[in-house]
Amino acid sequence: MKKETITMDVKLMFLWMRWISELHNRNHLETTMIPHFQRRKK
Repeated sequence: MKKETITMDVKLMFLWMRWISELHNRNHLETTMIPHFQRRKK
């Protein structure tokens, strides 16, 4: 039982870190790429 809860925690942490990094990357992309694209369109 203890082993299972530990693996669950690890999985949750991994998902949480992935989600945060994805959000961070998305924000970074938006701040860097969108102004560039807007400049190109005009």
